[in-house]
Amino acid sequence: MMLTLLGRKRVAILMKQQDNMERPSDIQGLIYIPYKDNLQKEAGLLLAKEMQAQGYPISLANV
Repeated sequence: MMLTLLGRKRVAILMKQQDNMERPSDIQGLIYIPYKDNLQKEAGLLLAKEMQAQGYPISLANV
């Protein structure tokens, strides 16, 4: 549903411990942002940069 509403460029998947995760083939081409334990520390900056690139008003200095 989010793909339809936002479009592929504006959807990212946050994946905790992707070692044993199989990616569904019908959603190839999406941005996958992996993290192990701490979402904010490990993936926060990358997610903020991706959001900023898509036009969301994100201040990277505050991340």
